[in-house]
Amino acid sequence: MLRLTILFISAAIFAIFAPCYAGSIAKVVAVLGSPTSTGPNGNRTLSTGSELFEHDTISVGTGNAQVIFLDGTKLVVGPGSKLIIEKYLMRSPSTAQTFSINALRGTYRFITGQSAKGAYKIKTANATIGIRGTGFDFWVESKTGVAVLEGKVRLCNRDKKCVDLNPGCELGLSEVRQSQKLFGEVKAQFINSKLPYIRNQSQLRKPFRLQIAACNNAFSLYLQDENTRNKDLQRTADPAPNPPIITTPTTPTTPTTPTTPTNPVTPTTPTIPGRPTSPNGP
Repeated sequence: MLRLTILFISAAIFAIFAPCYAGSIAKVVAVLGSPTSTGPNGNRTLSTGSELFEHDTISVGTGNAQVIFLDGTKLVVGPGSKLIIEKYLMRSPSTAQTFSINALRGTYRFITGQSAKGAYKIKTANATIGIRGTGFDFWVESKTGVAVLEGKVRLCNRDKKCVDLNPGCELGLSEVRQSQKLFGEVKAQFINSKLPYIRNQSQLRKPFRLQIAACNNAFSLYLQDENTRNKDLQRTADPAPNPPIITTPTTPTTPTTPTTPTNPVTPTTPTIPGRPTSPNGP
């Protein structure tokens, strides 16, 4: 009897934990476009309901893939993105001991689940993102940028030069020489060009949406300043119109009175030549 009980408990434990370690670790709950996955289970086009596994590489052209992991972590892989699930080791059926991803390029949204914050390891080609209970958007190119919407993040470059980012849309940028916070116009430009889900969340399912009001306020202020600058530049570029030339009408001159013609000279009557006289008389 005792032996049967032990076998039953062992089978139950295996049934619970085997899928966590050897089976699927996440499920795609929504897609836009035709994202794909490559890995131990072959090449697949992802759709709603597709399963993901450790060591899978997720690629998105246009559109996105919205993924929920076993520990409740939510990940949006956005347009032009490529990401590797490097390691996913479960501590319990609902928490991960190690959750490591490598974001190679693109734009993402990440919302932590029930795992301890130290379990998460997010790295990019040029930075690491340390999580302290959080929801944030980030992008990866030659530099890595992060906008924190909830919780806190520590963003570090390869030389361990770090910047701490707080909630309320603090935005940081990590590059070769430094990691720094961004403000004002530069911040607004990056929000507009690199972080599509801060500008518009309509493509995302409700569980993947975050409070973005603080970011949109910053962007709206930038737009107002930009409109003002454009108007000032327009005024500078367009020369002021020349004032109309007002001409004073000239007083017409009095016509001159024609002069009376002089009387013509009366021609003189020619003299009749006399008869020549004879030298000897008549």
